[in-house]
Amino acid sequence: MKTIYIMLTKTESIFCYLIKKYTREPYAHVSLLFTDDFTHGYSFSRKKIRNPFIGGFRCENYIKWVAAFPKTECQMYRLTISDVQYEKLTSLLSEFCLEEEKYKYNILGVIGRLFNIKIQPKHSYFCSQFVSYILSEAGILEFNKEPILTTAKDFRTHSDLNLIYEGFLNTLLGDPKGLIFCDQLVS
Repeated sequence: MKTIYIMLTKTESIFCYLIKKYTREPYAHVSLLFTDDFTHGYSFSRKKIRNPFIGGFRCENYIKWVAAFPKTECQMYRLTISDVQYEKLTSLLSEFCLEEEKYKYNILGVIGRLFNIKIQPKHSYFCSQFVSYILSEAGILEFNKEPILTTAKDFRTHSDLNLIYEGFLNTLLGDPKGLIFCDQLVS
């Protein structure tokens, strides 16, 4: 058995504010993490930390992220998966890593969601769409909807995900071993 993590975040950026306003959700961004130091994860996001319009597939560095957005808040969810699911997931992720430059951020898809239109340019994803897609393809999580229709809420409310932390990302990165996680409070 292996453990993976899903992180939902919100920053003080204008782009995040607009997404939260449209979705009426507290979190705007979804990432997939593999290690419990929580310093790096994978998603579709901005390539330059201050420019939300140029994006694509990214290995996100959260230490740099909190340097740019120190008030970033997050929810961290843990999910235990089988070794076979883990192998499939990492194989799919490797395909994205090997061809990182061909993938673009699906800004048209985000805009299309405002009008209930599914816009799916080839090799383009937005964050929740990507995480939903890759977890579904690996046989890990299903949402009963197409990946392009998923939002952070679908992860936040999924019954298979266990909330283990909620708070500031910089606190989590400062000393992840010394924190009391949500699941430690439940006996």
